[in-house]
Amino acid sequence: MLSKTDIKNLKKRLPRGYFKKVSEKSQLSQRSVSNFFEGKIYNAEIHQVVLDIIEEFEAEKAEILARQKSLLHAK
Repeated sequence: MLSKTDIKNLKKRLPRGYFKKVSEKSQLSQRSVSNFFEGKIYNAEIHQVVLDIIEEFEAEKAEILARQKSLLHAK
C-alpha cells in the first residue's frame, strides 16, 4: 500500500481531470480510482497508469516550457 503522503504527492503531480483519465486508461471505474486515492485499496494497474500519466504530463509541460523559452529568446 502507498502511504497517505505518497498518494498526496502523486495527486499533486497529476493534471486536471486525472480521475477520468486514470479510469479510462485502466478500464476501471471512477469509484475504484477514488478508492485508490483515498487509500482504501491498492491496485497495481491504477498505480502504473497514474505514473504513466504523470510522466506524459511532465514531458508535455517541459516541451511547452522549452518552446516558450525558445520563442521568447528568439531574435
